[in-house]
Amino acid sequence: MMKLLFASIIAAVMVLSAFTPNVFAQSDFKKIEGNDIQNNPIFQDILEKIEFSKKQYLKSQETKNTLDAQQKLIDEQRTAAQESLKKELQRMEKNYEDFTPRNAFTKYVSQLNTPNHDIFWDQFDYLQAKISLAKDARDSVLSQGGTYFDAMKKYVEFAKMPKIEMQNIVQELNIKHNLAQNDIQSYFDVNGKLPRYENDLESPCYGCTAKISKVQIDSEKSVPLKRIFLEQKPTKIAELRESLSELQNEFLKSKNVIEQKKMVFEMNEIVKNIQELK
Repeated sequence: MMKLLFASIIAAVMVLSAFTPNVFAQSDFKKIEGNDIQNNPIFQDILEKIEFSKKQYLKSQETKNTLDAQQKLIDEQRTAAQESLKKELQRMEKNYEDFTPRNAFTKYVSQLNTPNHDIFWDQFDYLQAKISLAKDARDSVLSQGGTYFDAMKKYVEFAKMPKIEMQNIVQELNIKHNLAQNDIQSYFDVNGKLPRYENDLESPCYGCTAKISKVQIDSEKSVPLKRIFLEQKPTKIAELRESLSELQNEFLKSKNVIEQKKMVFEMNEIVKNIQELK
C-alpha cells in the first residue's frame, strides 16, 4: 500500500514536470492556483488516486492493528491455559504420587514375604527400560510428522515382550540371584518345559551326582536302575537362547539409549528366529 502511495506521488510530480518544463530552470516558481487544479482533469485524477491510496493504507493499518490485538489476546490466553494445565498436572502428580509405576511397585514388593527383592526390581527395570525406549520412538515418529498408526507401530516394536523373551529373562534373573542353577535351567526347552517321558523311571535324574539314581520296588525285591545320563546336544535354538540371554544381561546393565535400541532390534530378531525354529 505504501508503494502504491509513493507511486501516485511520483506520478503526480512527473505530470507536473511535463506541464511545466522550465519550472526548475527558473529562479521564480509559478504558483498554481486552485482553479487551475480544479479545472485540470489530470490533476484531479492524480489527487483522487492519492486519496484512495491513503484510505487503503489507513484501512490496511487498521486491519493489521486489529489482527495484532487478536493475536496478542490469543497468545495471552494460550499462556494462561498452559500455566493452568501445568498447575493441574502438578496437583494430580501430588495426589496420585503413590500410584506411579515405581511407587506402586515399591508398595507391592514390600509386601512380599521374601528376603530377596532384587530379582523383582530387575524385572521391573527391564520392562521400564523397554517402555521408555518405546515412548521415545513413538514421540520421535510424531515429531517428524508421522501418523499415529506409524507411531504406535514403532511403540509396539520396542515395548513388546514375546513369551520366549519373558521366559528367558526370568530364567536369567533367577540364575543371577542364586534362585536357580544354570546347569538345571539349561534342561528346559524353549517353552519352559522339561522333556516328557512315558515311563517316569526312564526319565533322567536332573542334578543327581550319585551312581544309582533310582530304585524300582516290587513285592519281592528291590532292583536298582542305572542312572540315565541326559546328553545335552547343542542346537540352533540353544545357541540363539544363549545369545538372547547375553543381550538381555547387557540391556539391564546399559544406560546408553542408543545402545539399548540396537539391543532391542537384535533381541527381536533372535526371538523371531527362535519362533521360526520351534
